[in-house]
Amino acid sequence: MDDLERSIRKRSAGNPKYPEMLAAEIRRQRLIGELVAERKANALTQAAVAKAMNVSQSVVAEIESARTDVRYSTLDRYVEGVSKHRKRLAIVPAQAAAPASPHEIARDLAARPVDDPPSV
Repeated sequence: MDDLERSIRKRSAGNPKYPEMLAAEIRRQRLIGELVAERKANALTQAAVAKAMNVSQSVVAEIESARTDVRYSTLDRYVEGVSKHRKRLAIVPAQAAAPASPHEIARDLAARPVDDPPSV
């Protein structure tokens, strides 16, 4: 068992919902990663998206860092700004799934690519 797995087990012992919370965070970060990829695929700069959202470029950089919890309305405007077809987020109920084991969570975290610096 590695340090990450020990940490997840320790936190899960203190909060039985921790694996679910961690899995939700992983999904959130993956969603943002997919949106950043869409922005880049559409050849949009952070500044262009910021202009479409009527915010500063630093707000877009903060969203793309996935280190802050962004409000749904802000994320929805970001989706509109990066999407070629101006689609909007659809709220889809999450499917009930068994909580991931600490090993599965650790494996998913290890598979994530290292953050590349935000592009402007």
